[in-house]
Amino acid sequence: MRALLAHGLPVASSCHGEGVCSKCRVRILAGAENLSPESTLEHDLKLRQNVSREFRISCQTCVLNDIVIDTTYW
Repeated sequence: MRALLAHGLPVASSCHGEGVCSKCRVRILAGAENLSPESTLEHDLKLRQNVSREFRISCQTCVLNDIVIDTTYW
């Protein structure tokens, strides 16, 4: 989420990055290996919100190198 906002890209969120709403989810198209591992908080949130595996919760994910993503709100 911080990387997206730093690059001027809009991020959907109602919890402001607290890891509660899952609205900031992004679909990983390429470079999933360049992201931080999924935390317990992110895993549990994805289960509760029925978020599929190809998505990551942007407020709970750190970008370590190049990735390609898409969202439903762009």
